Amino acid sequence: MYDELLLSDILHYLEEEQYDYEFYGNKNEQVSGYSTLFNYKKHTMTFVSTLNKFEDYQQLFINQQIQLILCGYEETDINCSSNMIKTEYPKKMFFDLLNRFYGDPAISNNLIEANRDNKHSFISDKAQIGKNVKIGYGCIIEDGVIIGDNTIIHHNVVIRSNTKIGQNCTLYSGIIIGERGFNPYTREDGTREMLVHYGGVTIKDNVHIGENCCVARGSLDDTVIDSGVKLNTMVHVAHNAYVGKNTAITMPTHISGSVHIGDNCHIAATTIRNQCSIGDRAVLGLGSVVVKDVPAGETVVGNPAKPLIK
Repeated sequence: MYDELLLSDILHYLEEEQYDYEFYGNKNEQVSGYSTLFNYKKHTMTFVSTLNKFEDYQQLFINQQIQLILCGYEETDINCSSNMIKTEYPKKMFFDLLNRFYGDPAISNNLIEANRDNKHSFISDKAQIGKNVKIGYGCIIEDGVIIGDNTIIHHNVVIRSNTKIGQNCTLYSGIIIGERGFNPYTREDGTREMLVHYGGVTIKDNVHIGENCCVARGSLDDTVIDSGVKLNTMVHVAHNAYVGKNTAITMPTHISGSVHIGDNCHIAATTIRNQCSIGDRAVLGLGSVVVKDVPAGETVVGNPAKPLIK
């Protein structure tokens, strides 16, 4: 059950955030939670993505009324909805409203303000922790780690020395940051030894790292995750890699050593060979195995990955 929410409160929030929108209905009415169109619950708010049209769902509402629907400007009047908000990106607005009025269920209620007396986690006296940083249970934060303001670290996260994390980042449970990279050296007699890596990891602002990801330290220079990057669960980033701004990477992706990925790329369940370069805005399709450089703006698929024929 959810508390009743006045439409006037929703509209006030949209005004504060300077959203562009058009409202049709009665702002004095209420909603009681949220639901999807294909599993609509009475008196809730919902949305239709601009990738679809409401007519795709019309048959579900022959005998049912929608209390509030968010949709694109191109939608005609939806007669089965009592109230309507039109905007350019209804899905984004819908989830912003959920976050504002119902909170983020992915943020654990058991996270606490970072402090040296946290008996449930180890935070080195030589780590630099910013303001309003929250840390879960079972975390290890070693000497020399720097964590920026408003960053949230969930349970059982290990952050090794020589790691720098920016502001407003979220690290989910089971992540390991800054562990040694994999760099075996073959001796003359054929035996192998592991070369020690002395670099670190730099994670810039507004980065999301999903559960059970690994980001290895660089061999000499840092491994870098640039601002706005979003990593899904079970993504591996090897030593010396660079992931460019606002790139999104889904699971399970394996980024080998010294790979350079540009800005605004989309990488889906991909393996990338060491030392490959991926240009800005490139798309690596689901399950691709990338063994050579990918130019900016190109979409590749397959094993080995080749340009998508349109």
